[in-house]
Amino acid sequence: MTNPWPLSELEIIGYSDVLTETTLPSVVPPVFRIKVEPDRVLLPPYSFNGGFVCDAAEVDESEFRALADDDEVTVFEEAVPATPGYELWVDRSFVWHYEPREQADGTLTQIAIESMNEAERALNRGDLERAEHLSGSAISADDRRVEPLAIKAAIRRLRGDRAGEKVMEELAGRAVGPSLFDELVKHYCARHAAPVPGHGDRRPMHQVARAAA
Repeated sequence: MTNPWPLSELEIIGYSDVLTETTLPSVVPPVFRIKVEPDRVLLPPYSFNGGFVCDAAEVDESEFRALADDDEVTVFEEAVPATPGYELWVDRSFVWHYEPREQADGTLTQIAIESMNEAERALNRGDLERAEHLSGSAISADDRRVEPLAIKAAIRRLRGDRAGEKVMEELAGRAVGPSLFDELVKHYCARHAAPVPGHGDRRPMHQVARAAA
């Protein structure tokens, strides 16, 4: 682990992740390089404290390139000066953004809302695959939201995947209890428009009031 480095002496040369379409948008951890010693590269895990990067793992340039070759990091074509209070994130088109944290949070929140609304519309018309993809985007953009987890759980319930449904319930457990989450899942099941194989015309209970996260 390295000693603390002020962000003013660092630049960003990539991020420590290789993303797929199903994990976008996403906040990503920057990979830093020391400006005056460009052979020294700082990797996560690390922490930020008062404009300093603390307890980072250090590798040299060749080790960093080897990580890139193994698809463990993503490399920028050009370095970007590190800035206190900024967030690095990647949008649904694989375009990265480095901007003030408040601005990034606002954009990601809006993406989460839009993705959630689109997921509900897909669920209404019976397009489970599209609904699952969009609810995943909503979770990636803002993992504090319970509704996308409930949609995923509803899809798993409709498909008879109880183990997968339970995983969603556990992920939501930091925000809501099992009973409230179950009501949300029933609500989304009731909005599903397409027949479920093996279930005939039976539908889950209707007229469930939507619960707030």
